[in-house]
Amino acid sequence: MPAVWTLTLDTATPYLALGLFRGEEGVGRVVRVERRHEEALFPLLDDLLAEVGARKEEIGALVLGEGPGSYTGLRIALAAGLGVALAQGARVYGVNSLLAACWPYLEESGPPLTPLFTARNRLYYGATYTRQGGRPLELLPPGKLRAEELPPTGLLLDPPPDPRALYELLPFAREGVEPLYL
Repeated sequence: MPAVWTLTLDTATPYLALGLFRGEEGVGRVVRVERRHEEALFPLLDDLLAEVGARKEEIGALVLGEGPGSYTGLRIALAAGLGVALAQGARVYGVNSLLAACWPYLEESGPPLTPLFTARNRLYYGATYTRQGGRPLELLPPGKLRAEELPPTGLLLDPPPDPRALYELLPFAREGVEPLYL
């Protein structure tokens, strides 16, 4: 069993998705906080650390949701995550928030799914994914979509990014983060 914990964090949507994982063990929480991510983030992290019996010093990696999403929301996860990583000497990885939201629902060789985050001005942030060979496959890259541009099937409207999915997607993540501002 690895000695370090992986912290997962996404604040691109009205949800705070936070988790601590190590191998098969771990815990994640998704809390609807609207625009109060900064108020809830560190108290929830302290609760998760206590629940798994870990200390902040045992965090060896972070997986951060890169968006797309709220500009301020993205900055909260990135600033908090990079601060924790710097303090703990941990590695940082980025995962698309839309992929993390639909990953639990993608079935191997199943139909494509298009997760959508509601944006402003009657637009959506969306992308289309499928799963093949255990890997995510991007069929339509993230972008802003109008309602008339949406596919007729396979839509997931405003699903929260999943903390465990962020962890499960670590093998496909790239090191470092690059926020996706659309």
